[in-house]
Amino acid sequence: MRVKLNKNSEKPLYIQLFDAIAEEIRAGRLHNGTKLPPRREMAASLDVSANTVDSAYKMLLDTGYVISIPRRGYMVSFKSMAYESSTPWELAAPEEIVFSPNGIDFSYIDRSAYAKIVRSLAYNDGAGIFSYVSKSGEDELRSAISKYLYSFRGIKCSPDMIIIGAGAEYLLTALMMIFPREIPIIMENPYDPHFYHTVKDYGREVLMLPASSDRFRADALLKAERGLLFIDPYSRFPRGKGLDRAAREAVTEWLSGGGERYVVENGERAEISPYSDEPLVCVDKSERAIYLGSFAKSLCPSVKTSYMVLPEKISKLWKKRHTYYYALTSKLEQYAVAEFVEKGHFTKHYKTMKRIYKDKLDYLIGHLRHEFGFDAEICDVCGTYMTVRFKNRDAEEVKRLARGNGVRLMSLNSFCEDGTELPAAENKVVFGIGDLRRDEIRRGVVLLKRALELG
Repeated sequence: MRVKLNKNSEKPLYIQLFDAIAEEIRAGRLHNGTKLPPRREMAASLDVSANTVDSAYKMLLDTGYVISIPRRGYMVSFKSMAYESSTPWELAAPEEIVFSPNGIDFSYIDRSAYAKIVRSLAYNDGAGIFSYVSKSGEDELRSAISKYLYSFRGIKCSPDMIIIGAGAEYLLTALMMIFPREIPIIMENPYDPHFYHTVKDYGREVLMLPASSDRFRADALLKAERGLLFIDPYSRFPRGKGLDRAAREAVTEWLSGGGERYVVENGERAEISPYSDEPLVCVDKSERAIYLGSFAKSLCPSVKTSYMVLPEKISKLWKKRHTYYYALTSKLEQYAVAEFVEKGHFTKHYKTMKRIYKDKLDYLIGHLRHEFGFDAEICDVCGTYMTVRFKNRDAEEVKRLARGNGVRLMSLNSFCEDGTELPAAENKVVFGIGDLRRDEIRRGVVLLKRALELG
């Protein structure tokens, strides 16, 4: 087994060791039934502490790569063939480097803490986690989210105002059912495709504000007499640019106009966004603003637990329409996430990830400057991605040439409604760095430079 650790890396040594051994197992180089070297022997060969090896082995045990057999040690217990197609469809591509804005780095999750919570619940909770799921979500999770939102977002809400669901799209679909079908959805153009297609496929009319990557088209919103505005004030995905004060005031002005006007504030990326303005639900006096949150972007994609905060008026509509609603998120995951939040692990994690993502983006900016100079104009930087304008280059051309040389990029036009496109001055490329290592970022920029030179 060949393992190399980088002691100068920002990634902890035990996580590096875990990743290296897990990759050996997934690739089939460590076969099912193979015994791992004793901890002290492995520590000596790598010149690390026995605690480092112990932590890595425990992570392998907790995540199912190995089993522990008394007096024999750790044995590989993994059939790699079943995992060959485990790449999420959003990130799957034939290119060598994928700058996906949806990429999430989950290598820094405190897996040991999460695994201990799950194990404790499974073995010590009696029959609690095996009984029926509470309709609106488990009280423990709703209470934990309520306290978290007040402490770190300033959102005052009781647990009864919170609805748990299996994914933000699922919650949004259920939310659509409580409003008359005649009320349209209002979105910015470019849009977030996940939510656009969720409401579009449901058959509801979608009104798109005029295409713009820079300014929020408040003039168009104020003309709408009714509607349900879906807005991400923290990054306005895919722009990477939060709402400024004037735009926020325009939204609250429109909302206070009375009638059938509502706002769904998408807070999925709030924890990892550098924009930390007061949530729209905190300044809403009309009780028509809804907050939508999720752990998929701030923790990891496999945790599908999402939640909504409904004001009293809308909560009554929800309970009337969804008498038989069920959260569809397992009790075990709900209890585990609740404890992960209550014990402070979640807050510590997303604060760490904000720093990690910022460092990655700064690293990308540095290499773009080195390879392209000021021919690459850095436009907006937010969370796990940023937008770039290339001098005298069309974004679609950059995307096409990059793909021909092993790099996948998106343009802002890729997120526009069919038949519309952004003005030439707003022609930008989207670079996502969430799941990329530094060496991959560097290689991606080098390949892109080569592609544009050859093109």
